[in-house]
Amino acid sequence: MKSRLSRFMIQLNADKWLLLLCIVLAFLAWQGIRKNLGYEVSVSNIAVDISVPEGWAVWEKSVNKVNIVFRGSREDIRYLNNEQLRVVIPVPTPKHGEERTIKLTKANLRNPTGAKVVSFSPSEVVVRLDQESSKQLPVKASVQGSLPAGLEVDRIVCTPASVNVTGAAQVLDEMQYIHTEAIELKDRQGSFKASVPIALPQAGRMRAEPDWVSVEFFVVTHTRTETLEKIPVRTLCAPGEKRQIDVEPSSINITVQGQQQRIEQLRTAEIFAYVNCLDLSEITGYDLPVVVDLPAGLQLLKSDPAAVHVRIGNAP
Repeated sequence: MKSRLSRFMIQLNADKWLLLLCIVLAFLAWQGIRKNLGYEVSVSNIAVDISVPEGWAVWEKSVNKVNIVFRGSREDIRYLNNEQLRVVIPVPTPKHGEERTIKLTKANLRNPTGAKVVSFSPSEVVVRLDQESSKQLPVKASVQGSLPAGLEVDRIVCTPASVNVTGAAQVLDEMQYIHTEAIELKDRQGSFKASVPIALPQAGRMRAEPDWVSVEFFVVTHTRTETLEKIPVRTLCAPGEKRQIDVEPSSINITVQGQQQRIEQLRTAEIFAYVNCLDLSEITGYDLPVVVDLPAGLQLLKSDPAAVHVRIGNAP
């Protein structure tokens, strides 16, 4: 026994440099393999689909998207994204209203790359299925943002006004209408028309026919009516006029209309009400219409009174 051990130690001592080289090469090879296959990355928001037989639909689903951690080579990891990945859960034998908890595995993942699955988050999905049904639902337009100041939506017309929606019967029973995808109102300067898709609920494989509608917005100017009192009535006379001119009444009330913001900013000093006395040569009295000059964007609806009495007398 001692003889064999002695021979082994002698041989080991003779080949120690070769053994050391083998260990170094093995270590380097392992580092190379680890470097190429040891990359990990997390991909978020991967869609989850439930595959059910014809005539069935998803009633409830605990999650619509999952996050997955992958491991693989640099090339495999580089091309991973949530658009090319999809989790598909088959339910070949559904039962009405039965709640099923399904643990996710790599068999559920549609993955065109060579990257390996490390973990799912969440790791399981709870689903309930129901018989498929159809229902005609009115369409409501969804909007985001606001129109510029002074404008408002008078009415909205969707064409067609309703669509046929197919999905789980329990889900459809609770739906009174269906929305479009959001339509931006910011920077719109008038009436417009847009073609937008129907916004289907996340629950289940719902579909609409048609799945796009035309939405027309009728935009009007948001106006306001305001009555302004005691606007002084001035006289428009020829240069050098020295006769005495009296106006009765000396002020009037006017009613104007315009954009709300402009009305709110209006000042009495911006309004010029007057009677034209340029061609009045007789020393007598006249009933003259009052002319009212308004800032741009405003409309005169009424003057009270619309005419005043002007008396022209000799120079004092």
